[in-house]
Amino acid sequence: MEKLGKEIDKVSNQLTDLRWELWNNYTLFTWQWWLLLVTCILMVILFFIFVKKENFLATVAYLGIVYMINKNIDDVATTMDWYDYRMQLEPIIPTMLPANLFIIPIGLSLLYQKFLKWKSFLISISIFSIFVSYIALPLMKLVDIYLEKSWNAHWSFLTLFSMSVLAKIIVDQLKLWSKDK
Repeated sequence: MEKLGKEIDKVSNQLTDLRWELWNNYTLFTWQWWLLLVTCILMVILFFIFVKKENFLATVAYLGIVYMINKNIDDVATTMDWYDYRMQLEPIIPTMLPANLFIIPIGLSLLYQKFLKWKSFLISISIFSIFVSYIALPLMKLVDIYLEKSWNAHWSFLTLFSMSVLAKIIVDQLKLWSKDK
């Protein structure tokens, strides 16, 4: 076991070195890198402009749940080599931090707090999921940020839609539970 552990450490360190090299030589300060950075900043600004103070806690809880689910799905997908990100905001984490921490959680959170009824919520997250899956990801592919392998837009749509619904169920149940206490 010790020998295998050392081999894993060696390969992991080589991978980290390659990620640093890719980031330093081909990513950092490119227009794609600036696009990712500006998008993150814009999403934070939009969040604080549009989040309703009276729903702040529920919205942040929803954002946290979406982040955790999305980050874990992205971790599994990149580890399984279903897709990859060639351009990263930072060099070490192999998942797309701007999407996982900013774009998807903030976008879905703003929809969650705006569309409280299930019908309007489902319509809004469907539109969001279609946009991300069938427009944004192909554009990211086109500009060499995203590399699709065995994953496809349909899987993206299904995961975005499902995690949005699951997060709403969880937060809405927590809100009901807290009212009963």
